[in-house]
Amino acid sequence: MEKGQGPPPELAPPYPGTPGDYNVGVYHAQPGIQPSQQPVYLHSPQQPQAVTPVVVVQHLPTDAPGQMMCPHCQSTVVTKTEHKNGLLTWLICGGLGIIGCWPCCLIPFCVDDCKDVEHTCPLCNNVLHIHKRV
Repeated sequence: MEKGQGPPPELAPPYPGTPGDYNVGVYHAQPGIQPSQQPVYLHSPQQPQAVTPVVVVQHLPTDAPGQMMCPHCQSTVVTKTEHKNGLLTWLICGGLGIIGCWPCCLIPFCVDDCKDVEHTCPLCNNVLHIHKRV
């Protein structure tokens, strides 16, 4: 040893415990503190779970009223239908006019099978689907 140096300092014992008590897994209670009585969870039961969205595919109605879920009022309804003049109605009218059937060119406006079908919700009256001809 060199001059001026005293004995080597003692190493402090590990806290908590006594010198030489190096047992792994042994719990030493600190004085004045009570151990917790609540269970310790490795996986918290409060963790959010992944939610898989469910996609519902609805078949769109054609000519007749059909059952649908209204995206506006969230109700399952049977649609209300109304026939409206569409592209097919005007094409038939123009075709008959071009070939010279002047009196017959107005017939497509009287035939529902030549018109588009507009489906509406009977509860909130919003348009749900338009079945277009052509």
